[in-house]
Amino acid sequence: MSSTPTPSPERTLCKTVAVLVLTGLFMLSLRFSATVAGFVDRIAGTGLWLSVYRLAGASDATEQERLIVMAVALTCCLLAVCVVEVADRLLTRIRPPRS
Repeated sequence: MSSTPTPSPERTLCKTVAVLVLTGLFMLSLRFSATVAGFVDRIAGTGLWLSVYRLAGASDATEQERLIVMAVALTCCLLAVCVVEVADRLLTRIRPPRS
């Protein structure tokens, strides 16, 4: 069994702040990038999303928009977590933790 050192509270705080900032930036890219907005529009118009609307009971445009915003927020957050974890692992390889 390999023992990994427990991350410090400072490191955990930095990673948490990085996830929040990246999530916000990814969500802002939806607002300010026509490419990203067009991609989300294409996905939201697929048959799969129509099924998700029905499953969630989103019967009007407001409820459908709310569902899209929740999906975008979740996707942006998961993407941010992945980016932060990859960056953390790369930094750990480059600069091993101090003992």
